[in-house]
Parts: sequence; structure tokens; C-alpha cells
Amino acid sequence: MKLDPVYDPKTLTQSKVYMVEGTRYRYVRIDGSGKNIKYVFSPLPNQRKTKEISLNETRLSIRCQEVQGMTYEASKEQTVVQMGLL
Repeated sequence: MKLDPVYDPKTLTQSKVYMVEGTRYRYVRIDGSGKNIKYVFSPLPNQRKTKEISLNETRLSIRCQEVQGMTYEASKEQTVVQMGLL
């Protein structure tokens, strides 16, 4: 597994997989504005950590690494309708 550091937050995309402190995450959104911008990541399924994390630009460049060759595609949820007999 090849890891590349993320130096520029403009390269973050929701389809790529990122490694932060040994856990695989996907990029979700940006929170805040001005100098208080936070980049929010959500853990992939079957990871030990289950909560979202937010990193500022400095921590992003230190802790976040892109996993080369791995992409994330959200599973399409199927809506199941159960019909009951009355």
C-alpha cells in the first residue's frame, strides 16, 4: 500500500481513500470559514474508529496521507418495503 502525503487541501476528493493515524477515512466536507477551516473525514466501514474527525490545514499536512490505487464508492442503499397483512 503506497501512501502519499496530502500537502494541498484542494486535492481532497470524496472518492479517494485517506489514511489518518492508521485508520482509513473518506473526505466528507469543509466546516468553518476564513482561518478556521476544518476538513472533515468519516471512517470507512469495518474500521475500529466510528466517529468523524476534523483536521485543520496544518494537521492535514502532517497526519493525512492518500492511499494510492484505492477509491471509495458509497454503497447504494436499497429501500426495502415490508408489506404486512392486516
